Amino acid sequence: MLKRFFVALAIALAVILILCWIYLPSITRYRELKSEEERLNQKIQEIDAQIKTLADERHLLQTDVAYLEKVIREELGFVKSGEIVYELVTKKNPSNPPPASSGTSATPYGKSTSAVKSSASEKARMSPMAVVASLANTAPKVSKKKNIRSVA
Repeated sequence: MLKRFFVALAIALAVILILCWIYLPSITRYRELKSEEERLNQKIQEIDAQIKTLADERHLLQTDVAYLEKVIREELGFVKSGEIVYELVTKKNPSNPPPASSGTSATPYGKSTSAVKSSASEKARMSPMAVVASLANTAPKVSKKKNIRSVA
């Protein structure tokens, strides 16, 4: 009688082990796939929000002249004729001394200030509507960062 009990217990244990061997990997894989699905759904929601933001900005750029002028001024650096723009340039690495200048000073982008002034005057020649016409078929560039630099 005791021998039969142990045989039945061994068979039941073997069946349980076989079922665990079969189903545990698939349950683990199912949980992994569920977590990946949640992560991808979150990413889809973020991208949808970004698409909506870009569509709203596109609509503003196509319909609102004041917003268009603001974007052209901030991102492209254009000015109206007769305006003077002052840019503050901060020194990024204070441990390095500025290079010796011979009449013109260099900007962080390697241009002399006279070259920067001439490119600004070239931008001032174009009206905002001319810029819009030249950029009509390009996607709007979304940049919320504004870099302000000053000369030390």
